[in-house]
Amino acid sequence: LRAPTREIELHLTGNMERFMWSIDGVPFERAEPIRMDFGERIRLTMVNDTMMPHPMHLHGMWMELENGTLGDMPRVHTILVKPAERVSVLATPRDLGPWAFHCHVLLHMEMGMFRVVKVSEPGEMPRVQS
Repeated sequence: LRAPTREIELHLTGNMERFMWSIDGVPFERAEPIRMDFGERIRLTMVNDTMMPHPMHLHGMWMELENGTLGDMPRVHTILVKPAERVSVLATPRDLGPWAFHCHVLLHMEMGMFRVVKVSEPGEMPRVQS
């Protein structure tokens, strides 16, 4: 039930007519990893800037859906982010290494809506996100 120590906001972006999909307007092949420290408490906020729903799937850790209650937040690996929706989840990385984070619509994932989440020991790697 710890409060998060920082927030990472990610925008789900794309173009349905061109079949281009990305996170923060950056396709996977040009994206830096999302950095997290082992054991830190993170608020991950996803903003869907597209006209399609995106079931976002995080490997290697549970996400707890912030639903306005304390202690009774559903634990999920995949969360559906509807068009124009903003969703926040809490996560606590408990396993080191690289983990996949992607849209579970596989065409979207293959076209670039994919990131690596890199979990490291605290202080081991600089963080790009604030």
